[in-house]
Amino acid sequence: MEGEYAPLKEFVDLAKKNDVLLFVDESHSTGVLGKTGRGTPEECGVHGQIDVISGTLGKALGGAAGGFLTGKKELIEYLRQKSRPYTFSNTLPPPVVTAAIEAFKMLEEDSSLVVKLRENTEYFRKEIVRAGFTILEGIHAIVPVMVGEAAIAQDMSAELLKEGVYARGLWYPVVPQGEARIRVQISASHERKDLDRALAAFEKVGKKLGVLK
Repeated sequence: MEGEYAPLKEFVDLAKKNDVLLFVDESHSTGVLGKTGRGTPEECGVHGQIDVISGTLGKALGGAAGGFLTGKKELIEYLRQKSRPYTFSNTLPPPVVTAAIEAFKMLEEDSSLVVKLRENTEYFRKEIVRAGFTILEGIHAIVPVMVGEAAIAQDMSAELLKEGVYARGLWYPVVPQGEARIRVQISASHERKDLDRALAAFEKVGKKLGVLK
């Protein structure tokens, strides 16, 4: 919800010091963070030092179903026998598996999509602030545009949709009271004209609802 990530270098050091396993959920980071899209571990300089990584195939890797776990073979075999979510899960459809493998292959062979996503994110973050909005600082492609009250977030989301921009509002109890926001998700498929159109819609709606003066 905040577009933030954990200080994994510190976590890795703590895990080694205390001889414990480190489990990291990368659902919002795989294909997004890191120079080549390998997620938070790559962003924090500890790629290859995490014991177990969980992720999803339903976000940056294509929006389909299913997820994944990575780790040492012995640990993954153990989880196949003891993990309740795995025990009661269903087999993924072959087209989903094939598409997911291709998505991983694309990331391994070409980082241009990750570079474009980063450039799009930096541009939108800079321009939305220049327009007068308050955002939560960061580098993630999730950009929380803060509006304060739930009613404003609801109205703003609806008005943005009328302008052709789909951006969901979030409010209590999903986020703390008084911290309602519009949750913008930037994509590598966005062109500069798409981002400019969205920025223009935000400015128009923001002024209409009194978010911007």
